[in-house]
Amino acid sequence: MMRLRVLTPSRLRRALLSRLDSRYVTKPDHRQDLKDALWEVQMLRREVVALRDEIDRLRRGNAAPARAAADPKAAEAHRLATETAEAVDTLLQNEMRIWQAIDGLSARVGDSGRVG
Repeated sequence: MMRLRVLTPSRLRRALLSRLDSRYVTKPDHRQDLKDALWEVQMLRREVVALRDEIDRLRRGNAAPARAAADPKAAEAHRLATETAEAVDTLLQNEMRIWQAIDGLSARVGDSGRVG
């Protein structure tokens, strides 16, 4: 790639560079943003692994409610806990879909300057 060098007055060069610097992200800032995003992904990955381990642990311990069925209060508490867990799971899945839609919309707005 050929570079074109043009002699310009220093005031004009400083004004142009300050204008460009204010409009664009610098390489160090961009690198830091990428590092931050990678760190977040790694944290989320660890959280997902921990949640999967917790789910596995709860599934292995699922044999206990058979004994609790003899006690009506325990059976009712288990039913309510199960329904609540399912409702919270659905709520979290919907929240994740909302954030994915927001991220997709932000990406489209950021790429073209408008929605479409």
